[in-house]
Amino acid sequence: MKFVALLSGGKDSIYSTLKAIQNGHELVCCAHLAPMQENTEEESYMYQTAGSEVVKTQVEECIGVPFYMREIHGQSKIKSLVYENDGDGSDEVEDLYILLEQIQANHPEVEGVSSGAILSTYQRTRIEHVCSRLNLTSLSYMWRMSSQRSLLDFILDDGEIEAILVRVACPPGLMPYRHLGKSLRELRDKGVLDHLKDKWGMHPAGEGGEYETMVLDCPKLFKRGRLVMDETEIICDANDDGVGILKIVNWRVEKKSDIDESTNNDASERTLICCQQQITERVQATHSSLPSTSDDGRAENATECFLQSMHAPNVQMMRGGLCHISALLSPVSCNEETNEADAAVREFLAVTQMLQQLLANLFLDDIPKTSSHDILYVHLYLSEMSHFAKINQHYVQFFGTHLPPSRACVAVGKGALPGGRRVMMDCILQRGSGGYLRSDGGSLDSDSYLNQAFQNKHHLLRKCLHVQSISHWAPVCIGPYSQANTLRSALVFLAGMIGLVPESMRFFEPTSSEVSSWEVQLCQSWKNAAAVLDGLDDGGRLMGGKLEDSLGALVYVSQTALESLLDVDDTDNYES
Repeated sequence: MKFVALLSGGKDSIYSTLKAIQNGHELVCCAHLAPMQENTEEESYMYQTAGSEVVKTQVEECIGVPFYMREIHGQSKIKSLVYENDGDGSDEVEDLYILLEQIQANHPEVEGVSSGAILSTYQRTRIEHVCSRLNLTSLSYMWRMSSQRSLLDFILDDGEIEAILVRVACPPGLMPYRHLGKSLRELRDKGVLDHLKDKWGMHPAGEGGEYETMVLDCPKLFKRGRLVMDETEIICDANDDGVGILKIVNWRVEKKSDIDESTNNDASERTLICCQQQITERVQATHSSLPSTSDDGRAENATECFLQSMHAPNVQMMRGGLCHISALLSPVSCNEETNEADAAVREFLAVTQMLQQLLANLFLDDIPKTSSHDILYVHLYLSEMSHFAKINQHYVQFFGTHLPPSRACVAVGKGALPGGRRVMMDCILQRGSGGYLRSDGGSLDSDSYLNQAFQNKHHLLRKCLHVQSISHWAPVCIGPYSQANTLRSALVFLAGMIGLVPESMRFFEPTSSEVSSWEVQLCQSWKNAAAVLDGLDDGGRLMGGKLEDSLGALVYVSQTALESLLDVDDTDNYES
């Protein structure tokens, strides 16, 4: 897709732009949020402002694309991790909205926005919020890409980036008069950053705000020239001489004689092929350990019939306010019509109406009332996946897009659901968890369930991991659902995973005829699940999990994959 890069001039945003290009996206222009002239030293929660005066030159003369800039008029007013626009436009996030809206008007072909967010949920959720309002796709290829030290190596070595420090705020480790203007590569190679990490716990890549950089050259992106600093001035914070910025007074561009206009698609293709080969080899390695299946009895009991006599819905209340509602079905199956998808939509609306009535009669004294916000996991069964697009439009309206439940959606085949229905839904809800996510705990009745949850210092009632940016980390959610919802800082409800490659959102194909495509997809699905579990370390309250900690997992395979697995010629005994 064609995209605009949010550039601060520093290493993270430059490398993220490079990765977006390497993943096949086309850079149209760059955008920058600059401090107002009278507030050049005021710190922003969202944007790097040090070195801002050079970014226009960096973009237009080194990269060679159009540059758009807006001064930051707002302040960091809404400081919660999850951002919701309050409508008065006074938060600095709204400056980004206005700038991107202007770029959309001038470049209607732009579909995506790249940014350099690495670990900051604060930054990422705000960029995703703005992108959602403008119908743009967030590209965040550095999000949880690697450990801090490894990431720094990727930036400097893979990105071939040359950068200097333009802001430090890490006393007594990094000091203005000693380290400002120094080469980041030199500080790494001499072991300075590793020493500060070991002694003071500093983030080697500066993700903790210890330092900010200005990129002088990135040969893979700066095709026209490199920046040269002719005159700089060190300015220390009046209240803390361990904090300072490098003011760039005079600079110029050193032109490059041989302009290489080639893209990075070749490198991207080589990486893709390498990953395909690795996954194929991993699948091949497991083949030898699989038990052979004899002809005797392999067809009998291979699957169990899904059609069962059941009563819907089933509601199971558990201690602590946990509730499991299963087998939610439309009271009657819609008559066969020309458009099966429309019939499926009517069944889904009947299911959500039934669910709404159930929720209204749970925990009657609670404030706020029990609602779809309290649902943390949904298992949605469809007779045909072709119905998904239309049903999802109504799913969005019922569950919303803000802190939604995790979801697994699977097509089980026509006629497989009870009574020939097209839709069935199970869900798990936690009492008060929707209000818990959306409240700061103030102004609550002292005896209320929600207040008691906030008073509990041992664990969080519920935490939601909802990443909407395309990245190397894990697939972006196709629809309004979260990658994971965690209950009481312990039990994780993981969304359904398919074998999409995160950075391209495409399926791998095996590089060997001995490996089936479904095996490669299964291997990638486990990798994606592991990545999400690893990403649960957010705010220090919950450490990332591992697959080995799983209590259970469901694996759905297609009929074609089942036939391939069992080498079955007679498929009459198997449900799709």
